Order: sequence, then structure tokens, then C-alpha cells
Amino acid sequence: MNFSKTWAKAFLNSLDREGLDIEEGIDTFQALAYRLKSLPGAVYGRNAAEKLEKLLRDGIKNEAVSPAFELSIRFLILMVRKNMFRHRHLVINEIKKIQNKKNGIITAFLEYASPSLEKSIEEDRITEAIKKRSGAVKLVFEKRQNPKLIGGYRVIIEDELIDASVQSQLKQLKTTLQRGY
Repeated sequence: MNFSKTWAKAFLNSLDREGLDIEEGIDTFQALAYRLKSLPGAVYGRNAAEKLEKLLRDGIKNEAVSPAFELSIRFLILMVRKNMFRHRHLVINEIKKIQNKKNGIITAFLEYASPSLEKSIEEDRITEAIKKRSGAVKLVFEKRQNPKLIGGYRVIIEDELIDASVQSQLKQLKTTLQRGY
């Protein structure tokens, strides 16, 4: 198991164990981590963690904060103390993956050859086929253009590839012709 998944599970387990609102905890953690991203690169160790905690505590001194907010602060401070703060974006990505899996949401990466082709891809048909096969409740597409595909599209879901690109079809044709059938 990689370190970012370990940290993500620890954060989610802490929220769950303390009976806190998981979505609020994730949103708070992500917002704090994003706002603190401008901290200098050498932000690690006990001294940096103490300074960060003082800064955060002074910032919320007169505010009522939720328990999920408090846990997010403690977790970020721990990440600074353990020299993991620079990997916060990886931890946030893992947190999202874990929650999506728990909620039956699958993220699919859709690569297409050109912007004009993107409009013609039958996302509804692809979505229904993937949801039916995987049992997912919801499918979310992250789209990106890939001119190397020449034409067509590819859908990447976790470790599975659905390749409907012209490039793939040309490779298959080449293989067939080389075999002589």
C-alpha cells in the first residue's frame, strides 16, 4: 500500500471513529491544504508544525469551529510534523478515490482525438454500459484531448482500457495483415 493511501485511510478512519461528518471533514481538509500550499518548501518537523498550529489557532481564535474542522487542522499539523505536507495533493486524491468507491462513483478518463470529436462521443451509451457492468451508481468523466489518437477515443477506468481509437484499429489491422489472415 502506498503512503498516500495509508494517510488517506487514516484521515477517513479518524473522521469515522469520532463520528464526524466525513464530507465536511474532506472539504475542510482540502480547503485548508489548498490555502496552506503557499507555505515554503521546507515546511516539516516539530518547529514548523508548532508554528503552523499557532498560526492556525490564532486565525480561528474567536471562531466556533466544527469538530471536523478541528480534526483537519490536527491532521495537517501531523503531516507537517512527519514531513508529509508536500504530498498533501496525493493524499487528497486518495481520499476522493476511497470515498468515490464507497459511494459507488467511478471516475473514467476519456481521451479523444479532437474537440470536434468530443461532441460526437456517445457518453450516455458508454456511461450506461460501464454502470451496468461495474454496478456503479454514478460515472464521472474527466476529459482530455490526445492528438496522438488520430481519431476515435479511449476510456480508461481504473486498470481497464476501452480503446476505440483509429490508432488502435490501425495496429490491429497491421497485426492481422502480418499474420496473413
